[in-house]
Amino acid sequence: MAEENIPNAKDLAATQHFPIEWIKTNPRKVEEILSALPLEEQAKRVLNLPPVFQRELLVLCEDAVAVTQSLPAEELYNLIKELGDEDSLLILSMVSSEQLQYFFDLEWWLGDKFQPERALHWLELLDQCDDPETLEWFLNEDLDQKVMLLQSLIKVFKQDEMTDSYDGVEGLEHFTPDGVYDVFFKIKESKVLKKLFLLMAEKDIGFLHELLEAVIWFPLTITVEKSYQWRLTRTAGRGIPEFEEAIGIYSTLSPDALKQEVPSADNFPGGRFRFSPQYPLTQALLSHFFGQCILDMESEERLDAIRWELVCLGNKVMVADKCDPADFEARKKAMRKAVGYINIGLELGASGDREKGHSLLHQLWMQSLFQVGFEQLKQIRSKASLLLKENGVFMENFVSEGDKEKLGALVLSFPQIAEKGEEGGPVLWRDPETLDDVRAINKFLDRWAFYIRFAKQGLGLDAKTLESKWGGFDYPESGKLEFLTLVTTAFARHTLFKTLSCEPLPISAAKSFLDVVFLAGIFQDEGKICDEDKVSSFERALLDSPMAWTETDRELLRELLVQCVANLEEQFGRLDFKRSIQWQFTQGLLITRSPEGNSIKK
Repeated sequence: MAEENIPNAKDLAATQHFPIEWIKTNPRKVEEILSALPLEEQAKRVLNLPPVFQRELLVLCEDAVAVTQSLPAEELYNLIKELGDEDSLLILSMVSSEQLQYFFDLEWWLGDKFQPERALHWLELLDQCDDPETLEWFLNEDLDQKVMLLQSLIKVFKQDEMTDSYDGVEGLEHFTPDGVYDVFFKIKESKVLKKLFLLMAEKDIGFLHELLEAVIWFPLTITVEKSYQWRLTRTAGRGIPEFEEAIGIYSTLSPDALKQEVPSADNFPGGRFRFSPQYPLTQALLSHFFGQCILDMESEERLDAIRWELVCLGNKVMVADKCDPADFEARKKAMRKAVGYINIGLELGASGDREKGHSLLHQLWMQSLFQVGFEQLKQIRSKASLLLKENGVFMENFVSEGDKEKLGALVLSFPQIAEKGEEGGPVLWRDPETLDDVRAINKFLDRWAFYIRFAKQGLGLDAKTLESKWGGFDYPESGKLEFLTLVTTAFARHTLFKTLSCEPLPISAAKSFLDVVFLAGIFQDEGKICDEDKVSSFERALLDSPMAWTETDRELLRELLVQCVANLEEQFGRLDFKRSIQWQFTQGLLITRSPEGNSIKK
């Protein structure tokens, strides 16, 4: 962009924004603009950017440290996880000791178990930064946490009448920060701890001695328990509850919850300017109903509260699902799940009306909408479980592997749906996120409920007959029955013999069926098309079978016959029936080499 087209800094400060591309293309101009803004406005600019630009803009702030320390710890932690260790060093060099404590509370624990390897990793990471707050963190209160950390990494002794028995230090590296205390490292990489001890000796030798005495004398188990309790107190204040409280999000929605006034940002943790973390709403896809309703919202105060509600809800999901809060992918999945359930609940409550959805966001807590969405998935799980309980043995004989996986995913504690991944890659599974997802799942279950009734009542199949596989068949060579194959075989038998049966066909009968079911083509190599009259005749015969046909059943039957026709045309439509057919390379008909077939008298 030409320099003369860029407004001056004063004008841009007044309009309170600048093009995002300037951060890379005109950094000096952005720096000049930011310097004209108060600290709070600079911090807002950073918050409103995607993570990749947040870091770049912080660098351009005149007082980058003050701006960084005014941001919510949750936002900075998310930024660090987005950027990764190496690209986060600049951010870590500017955070406050309070913000560091929040990071440590998430990173150093897995459930109620302290993770010393992670703790050491963070100390080493901070050691790569310029002037981090690590020393200040060591010098502040909560002695138990520091003692717990050091007890996991070092042994400490002192030359006096009570602690001069140096047992268990053979082969451990020795170091003394002051000539009084002897430190032995249980770890190989000791550089960062040595540096910290020397800094503490220089800054406050009395505190260092107090810390080392505590490492010697504090009982290990009690120290860990006290540290964990202090950690719970801190995290509870940041909206991370204990398991017993978190699991309540999966309970039935209480009617009283609908009467509660929605919270304001004052109900949540706040820093210097009471900013709310921005990252939760990045999971609210604009294509989803919730995302569209958020776009309609003009009240910044309510938006701030919603962001905090989403932070707390995401935390509850992680705790209730027993996820590792330090796992970035688990954090993203938990937030996406929370937003997805909310989207389902909001879309259902508003009947798809954006104006009504916008109104509900002003009236209801996000957790209430979450529980409404989860209730839909509980119903799906119950429906799928009942279907499998009543028909699992029967349908096991002909359900496809893909549908078997889909059915299995629906009876999990939290139903999952398949999502297309990369070509040739594994199937990806995700939480349902929209009412369309819920409708698709219900249609899938309704289709299988119909298939089961149709197989039993329309085709006269039972578990015994299916398990016998009519004495055996040769093709498909996999020996695996597929429901579509059974129906197509019944189509062939009706076309040839006017009977409704799925018994395997002898090769001669299968070839005769293919000869008559396809219309003659003009050109020899063009794809053949099934004779619609024969399909309609088969459909009428099925509708005359002893089954109480509903309109939905009729629609599902039509869909099934369309699939049969499509499979026939794909598998056999380009074959030259004057030549020998290589049946082993086809799918769609049950075929036996026996001339008579394996007929079973019904």
